[in-house]
Amino acid sequence: MTDSQIAPRGPHRMTMSESIARVLTGPPHPELDFIQDRVSYGDLYGLAEAICRDLPSGCRAVCLCTEDRAVAAASLLAALAAGFTLVLPQADSARAAAEACLRLDVSVAVTDRPRDLPAGVVPLIPGAAQAPRRGLRPAIGPDAPFLKFFTGGSTGAPGIWSKTPRNLFAEALFHAERYGFGPEDRILATVSPLHIYGFLYTVLIPLVASSAVVAGTCTFPEEIRGALVRHVPTVFVSVPVHYRVLNGTRIPGASLRLALSSAGRLDPSDGLHFKRETGVGVTEIYGSTETGGIADRRPADGDAALRAFDIVDWRIAEERLCVRSPFISPEIETAPDGFFTTGDRAAAAGPDRFMLLGRADGVVKVGGNRVDLEVVRDALKGIIGVEEAVVLAVAGESGRENELYAVIQGEIDPEGLRRAALERIEPHALPRRMRIVDRIPVSSSGKYEKNVLLGLFTDENRGITD
Repeated sequence: MTDSQIAPRGPHRMTMSESIARVLTGPPHPELDFIQDRVSYGDLYGLAEAICRDLPSGCRAVCLCTEDRAVAAASLLAALAAGFTLVLPQADSARAAAEACLRLDVSVAVTDRPRDLPAGVVPLIPGAAQAPRRGLRPAIGPDAPFLKFFTGGSTGAPGIWSKTPRNLFAEALFHAERYGFGPEDRILATVSPLHIYGFLYTVLIPLVASSAVVAGTCTFPEEIRGALVRHVPTVFVSVPVHYRVLNGTRIPGASLRLALSSAGRLDPSDGLHFKRETGVGVTEIYGSTETGGIADRRPADGDAALRAFDIVDWRIAEERLCVRSPFISPEIETAPDGFFTTGDRAAAAGPDRFMLLGRADGVVKVGGNRVDLEVVRDALKGIIGVEEAVVLAVAGESGRENELYAVIQGEIDPEGLRRAALERIEPHALPRRMRIVDRIPVSSSGKYEKNVLLGLFTDENRGITD
């Protein structure tokens, strides 16, 4: 795609190169807050210049070892201006940082405070923010891979996906326009900026729309409710697991105009409760790190199907959703016409809408029968006392068939769970092992990680095993 095909819309169209250069030149409103009541846009660009100034000579890769959104945004600007690769680890932990630094030969870590870093990695803590004096200019082209995200997901070993300036800014400009972001917005997020969803909505979109971001990442119900009162946000950026913990509580969201959810399917009851409390229906955004955003819907307003973004081309081939857009990571293998086949099954629901039918890898063979993991999960969630369930397929000893495991969150005794499950699930699809927990562990991006969940089956104090 050419620059003109993905430039921002409206009367003042610019090419993507011009858009990136404009962002680097300096903030249009340096006096406005980037971090609400803490860091102005002028301060932010000063931090970016400080990183460029203090970067060791010859540095080619830098790891972002903080969830501080001002440092993250300044590091992004510095990477564009100095030409280094910015690496975002899977989590804000010493272990995740060590893995990222080792796998990508990182020599410098930008952080907000002293931390334990791998041997040979130099810490860089940006000094006190100063008003920018020289401005910044892009050192790389719009199609150069310069940012790398580590992802965990549900498959085990972390993956790495690259992004180009075109990928990132095309998506930020599109979402800023689609959802009407501007200088009057204040964004409260429960998701880390180390993940693409959090990075898009609390780093990139504010940079192109001059919006303010609330400091910190709140995750517990009391934290979230308190932040909604103290900061009076207009936009709430969260994930299904956090909408779940808010269900059944009072939600003080009178200031909100927009609520977003991503990183998994939102339970309809959680979305309905949020709308009853705040008057705002949750908009679900469908996509992935490698594809970027693909579509959205607002179930509380009657949307059952996903509406594809008009910047995204899509089609369905052999029940698989295929997409083409300027957001797709450069290393993704695509067809000659640019389409990428996702791992999701889908069915068309109109000229611009489709329904998801589950993961292609979510239909597995068990005892010679095809079993849809989502169908089993939904059956388990329908049992009284079950708050949440995750179903996992584990390769059997032969390697050809699978065994099903299930992690159950709720208050229910093991025998009662088994009896109720047998009434709802065919014997061949019944999970062989089920583990009841008080809370299913999630990653900092609000996702369930297979290797972590499988680790729960080493302790059978409350589990069920055939």
